[in-house]
Amino acid sequence: MEMRSVLTRFRVGKARCVRVITGILGALVATATLPAGAANLAGAPPSLKSIAVPEPPDLASYVKDRAAAVRLGKAFFWDMQAGSDGIVACASCHYQAGVDNRSRNTLAPGFNKAFEKGGPNSQLRLGQFPFHVFADPTDRFSRVLSDSDDIVGSQGVVKANFGGIVLGNPAEPGASVADPVFSVNGVNVRQVMTRNTPSMINSALLFRLPWDGKFNHFFNGASGFGPRDPNAKILVDDGAGLQEAHILLDNAPVASLSVAVPGNNVAMTWKGRTMKNLGRKLLNLRPLQRQTVHAADSVLGGYVDPSGKGLNTTYAEMIAAAFWPRYWNSGQTTADGYSLMEANFPLFWGLANQVYASTLISNDSPYDRFMEGTTTALTGAQLDGLDTFLHRGRCVDCHAGPEFTSASVTYLVTNAHPGVEGLLERMTMANGGTAVYDAGFYNIGVRPTAEDVGVGGKDALGNPMSLSRLAQQGVDIGFQLTPPVSPTERVAVDGAFKVPSLRNVELTGPYFHNGGMATLEQVVEFYSRGGDFHEANITNLHPAIDTIGGMDTTRKANLVAFLKSLTDDRVRYQKAPFDHPQLIIANGVEIPAVGANGGLALQPFASKLPR
Repeated sequence: MEMRSVLTRFRVGKARCVRVITGILGALVATATLPAGAANLAGAPPSLKSIAVPEPPDLASYVKDRAAAVRLGKAFFWDMQAGSDGIVACASCHYQAGVDNRSRNTLAPGFNKAFEKGGPNSQLRLGQFPFHVFADPTDRFSRVLSDSDDIVGSQGVVKANFGGIVLGNPAEPGASVADPVFSVNGVNVRQVMTRNTPSMINSALLFRLPWDGKFNHFFNGASGFGPRDPNAKILVDDGAGLQEAHILLDNAPVASLSVAVPGNNVAMTWKGRTMKNLGRKLLNLRPLQRQTVHAADSVLGGYVDPSGKGLNTTYAEMIAAAFWPRYWNSGQTTADGYSLMEANFPLFWGLANQVYASTLISNDSPYDRFMEGTTTALTGAQLDGLDTFLHRGRCVDCHAGPEFTSASVTYLVTNAHPGVEGLLERMTMANGGTAVYDAGFYNIGVRPTAEDVGVGGKDALGNPMSLSRLAQQGVDIGFQLTPPVSPTERVAVDGAFKVPSLRNVELTGPYFHNGGMATLEQVVEFYSRGGDFHEANITNLHPAIDTIGGMDTTRKANLVAFLKSLTDDRVRYQKAPFDHPQLIIANGVEIPAVGANGGLALQPFASKLPR
């Protein structure tokens, strides 16, 4: 499918709905009032309840029963049988407030390819953070006492080659491959991803995923690359046998990400396994059959097997209940011997995960209640921290809108300013020069730009991930600056990463794309001193990254207090919709099944670290 024409159609369609939605939001803002006594907080983002969750406009052409699709998505996401080893689920990296806060065997070597903070299978300690230490934490010009380019990521699977599917067996045969990086005394240990795991809670509100934006806003039904993958297709049978079809579903970045991860041979998969292989395996296994599902699970509770383990249905039945028959019902098989349901498994997996993710919206924090008029929801310290967030620190410049990120659909599309600011923006950078950049993606000086270029890199198909660079090539990305981006215009995207939402940030450590900070206090110090690599990254650095004046101990503590007001207690206590089946994660940690009424409170990353 030709990218230019597809995205042109997207732009025209979006223009219609943007005008309508913008008008609605404008009316809401015009009539809304801040809580009494908070007039000095004008400009504060509204409650997250004020926006609708973006969804593919044509979702109903694929999904016939939304509730059934949510059930399927929740089962897919939490099922350990999805990993090649029969242990690693999608949730294995997203079980704690949407992230992974394990601290053992979560270290990966960085740019210099050498471990510095430990080694394979090592235990992280609180004293190892932050990874870049100044003699004076308030002064980036003070002496550097220590530095490491190591990365705190999520552990996945051991290095192996795919050996096929044994029907009825969750674990796939795999031929071990010697791993020169992740091994101890010649024995392979689990590999670790080279970026910190971002939260999947509220991910359905974002335009693209993950840190570098490689997984597309549009879902093509087969891969994570949207219109950048011309070979992506699904199959349909309307009674005349199998026919190929090219599709693109808008507002579906979670679907794009979801079909990419099970093929990642670090995260979940023996090298060489395909989504069709995964489909064949899971269609011959009972959903979640090795995991306890709580009888009061808010989504799956009515489908628990009498044994208490797994569900009393099959994945084939769940797919048939959720999707229209033309995508799964055929008497014909593909040329390589797969049924229609197996061949279209990426479609089902992606859309079910997308629909499930759209239910995981944490919009009932103290901050939300405050913005809805409950004046006692925030303390005096939190209100002072909010004032710093809005004005002195200008944090809201990037952590904008009710999502607390400028990488959201609301910020980039719904509230875009044609010709001026939307998916792209021209801005005077930190070094004084003007450049075009991808809105919602910023270089803030966490690590030197050359170590990881982020959105400035290319995807697995060789395409630029940066929309700015695509625009330079003449690709219609659905938004055009005035004047248009020229082929020779300066683009500032190297070392830029997606702005994460700050919602539930109290519980989502470690922080930044490298996981190099353990506490919110360390994060606030980072911003107060103007970053760690401000001068080194000046060419691509966001101009708001600089020393914040007047940040004394009290102001810093109050800013941290405000950030904690963004935690939704349903997330903290794992209450519906954030309840879940049991999960056994590597290193022998059990995450118990939790029902709709929740369980024990989740704790911050740093509180679990030995000193």
